[in-house]
Amino acid sequence: MPDKKEESTENKLLRKAQEEIVRSQVERFRRDYDDYFNRKDTEKLVKFFFEQIYDLEAQDTIIQIAINTYQKVKGKLNEHTRENLENLIELNQLTHALDRRMAELLIKKGWKEGKKISLEEYFVLYKELGMEAERREQLLSSLKCMLVSHQLAHRPFNEVLLKAAYGFAIMFGVMPLYHFANDGYKATAAVSKEVFNKFIDRVTEVELGNINKAFGE
Repeated sequence: MPDKKEESTENKLLRKAQEEIVRSQVERFRRDYDDYFNRKDTEKLVKFFFEQIYDLEAQDTIIQIAINTYQKVKGKLNEHTRENLENLIELNQLTHALDRRMAELLIKKGWKEGKKISLEEYFVLYKELGMEAERREQLLSSLKCMLVSHQLAHRPFNEVLLKAAYGFAIMFGVMPLYHFANDGYKATAAVSKEVFNKFIDRVTEVELGNINKAFGE
């Protein structure tokens, strides 16, 4: 049975491996959606959904706050906000679990801390891990999060509602969650419906293509 020091070393290595998985995934997003990263009206959108949500520190703080406080505050949230929050929690928990499983597989293959993997090596891990059903669920959850966030950002009086939410967040001690939601609002508010719909079509095509390439249609 490993002692605490060995467990700590193993956990640190797993964390570093997971960071490398996330880094590689974000690199892949930047490659596949380079045009959206370089457009003024969509830059915040892709940075929020393809970088900020995948940030491990965000998962450790904001999402944990959401999970811990959701039951306490959900009765005070409107239906759309509850749906968006539940979708976000579900997406991050699933993404975190899949990234962790990939990190474990990476270590099993002899990965050492500090070594960067290529996008080709990332895809080999992605395919070898399997979990096709979870990958398809992750894609559907991602698309749902984007769609609901965009709808909320373009509802009338949304800025007024955000100001009210600010006071609510102070009252319940969930300011990191408020800032995260506000970032999501800013990320989608500047994107027109036409541009956003084309973006959703692009994400569906690219991500479904990756899944089918790995596991077959």
